[in-house]
Amino acid sequence: MEEKESRIRNALSAKTNSYAGQSALEYQYNTEKLKEENKYRVTGDAFPEKINQFNWGAFILTPIWGVFNNTPIACFVIVLGFIPYIGILLSFLFALYCGMNGNEWAWKNKEWENTNHFHNVQRKWAQAGIFIEIITIIAISTFATSFINKLINPLG
Repeated sequence: MEEKESRIRNALSAKTNSYAGQSALEYQYNTEKLKEENKYRVTGDAFPEKINQFNWGAFILTPIWGVFNNTPIACFVIVLGFIPYIGILLSFLFALYCGMNGNEWAWKNKEWENTNHFHNVQRKWAQAGIFIEIITIIAISTFATSFINKLINPLG
């Protein structure tokens, strides 16, 4: 809280203005200083184009990523999964949509120290997602192989 207040104080320049013999304190915003101090906090069109890439963490770990990146819309993928017959397809398409917009959402919904910090955190999400996918594929393959072996040779 103190850090945000100091930003505001630094961005405001106070000057004394005499009006009819009275002294009044008038504040003017130093817009250049505000832009410099808040260059990593997104407002509107401040989203840097260089980080507008596909977010693998948002695609693979959609609901978990959404919670930790202050993007609750990503949890909608769970609801879509419960729709009969087409739920899995809709969940996949929505996860793909989250992957395409994930960097922008994460940038807007959370404060970052700089773009390197942003990249490092999102890269860790991608690595965690890939690791979980590999473990899931190995587990499913192992289960499927043992299940098929039991079907072929029920006594062995």
